Order: sequence, then C-alpha cells, then structure tokens
Amino acid sequence: MKDYFSEIQNLLRGSAFIENVDVKYDAKSKTVGLIHGNIGMVDGSTLQFLELIDRKDNEIIRPKYRFHFMDSADKMIFRYDNAPHHPEVPTYPHHKHIRDEEKLKQSKEIGLRDVLSEIEGMIIR
Repeated sequence: MKDYFSEIQNLLRGSAFIENVDVKYDAKSKTVGLIHGNIGMVDGSTLQFLELIDRKDNEIIRPKYRFHFMDSADKMIFRYDNAPHHPEVPTYPHHKHIRDEEKLKQSKEIGLRDVLSEIEGMIIR
C-alpha cells in the first residue's frame, strides 16, 4: 500500500497545474488503503475525492471511489463514482455525472491518475 501512496504523492508533487494539496493517506492493512482529500488547481477549480484501494496480486481494485471536480465558483464540472444507485447505466455501478447533462455517462472503474489527466487537459488548453 505504501508504494501506491508514494506513487500518488509523486504524481501530485510533479503536476504543474496543481496549486495546493490537502490529502490524507490511511493504510488499513498491507493491501487495503484509503486516500481522500482536496486538490486545488491553478485556475481555482477543486477536486474533492475519496479512493478506497484494495491491491490483489499487483492489481489495484477500487471498491469505492468518488471524484468530484468543481469550478472556482464551486459548481460541479463532473463527478465519477461507483455508488450503486444507477442500475440503468450499462457500466453499473461505474458512471459519470457532467454539469448541465441530465443523462449519466457510462464509465469504467477510474483512479486518481486518470481523473487528474482529464483535468489537466481541461485546464491546459
């Protein structure tokens, strides 16, 4: 678990579009951990997130995750999560909410690295 935490810390330190980080790391066991917190971007937007990690045979599984990205006025831009409340989505329980769109988007299990890559593309256009 410590290896994964180190990877995330290095990712956050090395990202030019990130301005501030308030992230907590909680190793529940050698293979299970929780990462959660807030990441502020250079444009004033913020990512609030929670990622429960379970490492099985070098594969990372996320039994629970939520990535809520907001603009500088605290209005949602998008949110990925796997809360089991939308069984109508073909990729259930994985789905994505997008501001001003009523219909949810299909998604796959997603992690912090993928979400930050998407955010970077939105900020650095």
